[in-house]
Amino acid sequence: MKSLDVRFDPAYPLVKLRPADYNPRHLSEDAFVRLQASLRRHGIVKPVILNADGTLVAGHQRTKGLKAVGLETTPAMILPQKVRLQDEIKFNLLHNRVETESSVVYAEPGPIGQWCWIPWQTIEVEESKNLPCQQAIGFMTAAHGPWGSVVIDDQGRIVLNAEYAAVAKSQRFDVLAWTVASFDAGQLVEDLTGEYGVYDWSGLEEQAPVWNQHIVQPNRLREHSSKAKADQVRYKSEVWERLVLPWLTTSHRVVDFGAGHGDYARHLRAKGYRVQDYEPYRTLKGKYSLDIRTIVGQLRGIERELRENGLYEVVVLDSVINATTSLDYQHWVLTTVNALCAPDGQVCVGTRNLEREMAYEKSEHSISRDSTRLSFLDAHNVDMRFVKGKWQRIRYHTPESLRGLLSRYFEDVEMSDISRATVKAVCRKPRPLPVEDYEKAFSEEFNMPYPNEFRHGKHEGVSSILIELTKERNSNMEG
Repeated sequence: MKSLDVRFDPAYPLVKLRPADYNPRHLSEDAFVRLQASLRRHGIVKPVILNADGTLVAGHQRTKGLKAVGLETTPAMILPQKVRLQDEIKFNLLHNRVETESSVVYAEPGPIGQWCWIPWQTIEVEESKNLPCQQAIGFMTAAHGPWGSVVIDDQGRIVLNAEYAAVAKSQRFDVLAWTVASFDAGQLVEDLTGEYGVYDWSGLEEQAPVWNQHIVQPNRLREHSSKAKADQVRYKSEVWERLVLPWLTTSHRVVDFGAGHGDYARHLRAKGYRVQDYEPYRTLKGKYSLDIRTIVGQLRGIERELRENGLYEVVVLDSVINATTSLDYQHWVLTTVNALCAPDGQVCVGTRNLEREMAYEKSEHSISRDSTRLSFLDAHNVDMRFVKGKWQRIRYHTPESLRGLLSRYFEDVEMSDISRATVKAVCRKPRPLPVEDYEKAFSEEFNMPYPNEFRHGKHEGVSSILIELTKERNSNMEG
């Protein structure tokens, strides 16, 4: 246990535990019954994690289970200092995620049915897998000390939390371990790695406001090459490259809605194409500061185009609905692009493919320090990630869920490239929607909330002409 700052208490009183203000995982009644059965069968083989002030960082549901089966104490890992809310949530997520045996790791076992410290020198990593999980664990152990534990059988195989043991080997710290008989190990793993609840991110609303989404823009639709000259970029967008550019002509009128830095619009305008772009969270070059002047200028440009030429023949919605922070914003985005689309126009949509993301999670790859690629999806396939110092809400779709969603706004939805990283669709024949839905959508999408409760309020012109054009289009289509 040398050089460890985290303190282990094998019998911390449950009455002294203080639950955290926010716990993202919720158990169903059936899962809670299974949890109690597991605790009765195996005992407590995984300590809870406590903040330095006694706040319960990870192990909320297990603590409830312990109380339900009549126990009064729990093993606990006590962090050396109070950590921030985002790290509390990271501990909570990682504490659940490390219950994995993807890697094959062996070490020196202790006495069966007891806690012991395994010297890191005895750990042997035979197969190293699940590298994203290992790197995420490594960030947290480096920052806060060795906070986890493993379960090892009497033959020396790490049967639970093998990724944590692999990190311990690489960072050279001893590991707290609970030893089980090998003939019990299979049942223990089955009991502890089942489905124990779903995630609910509603408690992080204040931690992930809408404007946090603009943090991701520097890497949207552009890729700086280390071999390129200064300010040169290599364009990348499955939606533009596969759904739009193969047939686009200079006569088509296009709006790129939610365009990030507007790379494709600017690139194509230079070639004579009629492309406008709108990004409510456009940032100043090289900064995270919002460029309100440019944003308002975009709105005025769209307003002029609508007044002079009517609705757009092509609307591009690339990597937008995956960044919507709520179902309301998802609805407002799709309502707005429905309104922008001419009766004979089309909307080209691309968003994150859940099936490819899950396959990516299982593959061997490395990640950056700024973003931990760990999926903890809620009932709406929303994941939360801590990116560049801010919480980001990432929304995923399957081909089926995207088709179902888009069919509420368009009569004709044609799916495309459904096996790629971006699931894509081409939508035609916009459905008439209630006028009040359009009005609400425009007031939100064209007058987005910014930090310090600021809204620019320069949206009335574009909203009024779009309401007028949408009413006319819908009336003609219904007639």
